[in-house]
Amino acid sequence: MYETHRAGLLAYARRLSGDGVLAEDIVHDAWLLFSRQPSGSVLSPVSYLRTIIRNLLLGRLRRAGIERVSTADFDMTVAGIVDNTVSPEETVATREIVVRIMDAIDAMPDRQAQAIRMYHFEGMKLREVAKVLGVSVPLVHALIAEGMAICNKIRREGQ
Repeated sequence: MYETHRAGLLAYARRLSGDGVLAEDIVHDAWLLFSRQPSGSVLSPVSYLRTIIRNLLLGRLRRAGIERVSTADFDMTVAGIVDNTVSPEETVATREIVVRIMDAIDAMPDRQAQAIRMYHFEGMKLREVAKVLGVSVPLVHALIAEGMAICNKIRREGQ
């Protein structure tokens, strides 16, 4: 599974971090964390890996911010730290929404589902998706836009 999705995960991490070397490190660390999960416990492994990647990058950014202010006054530094913890209820609600969205993508016509997965999960460009599917770039854009409208509707309903 790692080899199958590695390129897409690297593209995602590069897009978030802007740094290819950091992206490699983050994807590797994410895989190590993911591999500790019991097999079959994750409904959508690629989405879960992307979440791990995003969280690892956020953690590094926070750590870098804290290191930059380590010489600052303690009270001023603490006042600037925001508690971004998520409640267990919010976590469960978000997971339910993700499952509903993934089910909706699975229920879409095959070409549309493939286009969404290649573009959003694997980090491919529109022209690359069009080439793989053997269709035009505008058609790929329309397929993705229609599919994402459905996903966004599900997400808004869950909030």
